[in-house]
Amino acid sequence: MALAAQLGVSRGPVREAARALEKDGLVTVILNRGAFVRSLGMEEAAQIYELNAVLFGHAAALLAERLKGRRDGPEAATLRATVARMDHAVEQGALEAFFTDNALFHQQIVGLCGNQPLQAVYLEHTRKLLLLRRRSFDAAGNMRVANAEHHRLLASILAGKAEPARRHAEAHTRAGRARYRPPSRRATRRRRPPTRPMNSTTGRKRHAAD
Repeated sequence: MALAAQLGVSRGPVREAARALEKDGLVTVILNRGAFVRSLGMEEAAQIYELNAVLFGHAAALLAERLKGRRDGPEAATLRATVARMDHAVEQGALEAFFTDNALFHQQIVGLCGNQPLQAVYLEHTRKLLLLRRRSFDAAGNMRVANAEHHRLLASILAGKAEPARRHAEAHTRAGRARYRPPSRRATRRRRPPTRPMNSTTGRKRHAAD
């Protein structure tokens, strides 16, 4: 392996690292060819976000049902603590800390919902979006907006309201997709100032007094 030679290590550690990255959906390993950084097109990313919105919404609804009458239990305390840490990260402008707890909060909801197949599918696809999800918090204010959505979602879950929890979770996922998407060319294209018409007789720009 060229990378192993470049790093001055044996091939074993490089293979193990490649397998770990493949598990996280960040590289694709092709037999007898090596590991390649996985590309994710915008259309595929949009499809995964939509799938995750449905899965995350269902997980939130299931968890709301499970926690009815248990808003003071350990699961509720765990979720509250994670959101509280994100509140602190927002105030400190600590993007990496926020991103870590944001991912954890989603995993906690899916992990506590009681549906293991749902959890496996959700996590498998979420790993593919890792870099896009990280980018979604780069813009100023996005962490605060996202955590306000977390608060609304958590309130619905702890109140045992399954359908509101589902709606908040789906809306939050779709809003996350909107936060990472780059502005369209039309939105970013600078408008050129209007040019004044030329005077046909003098060849100079016509002014109001002309």
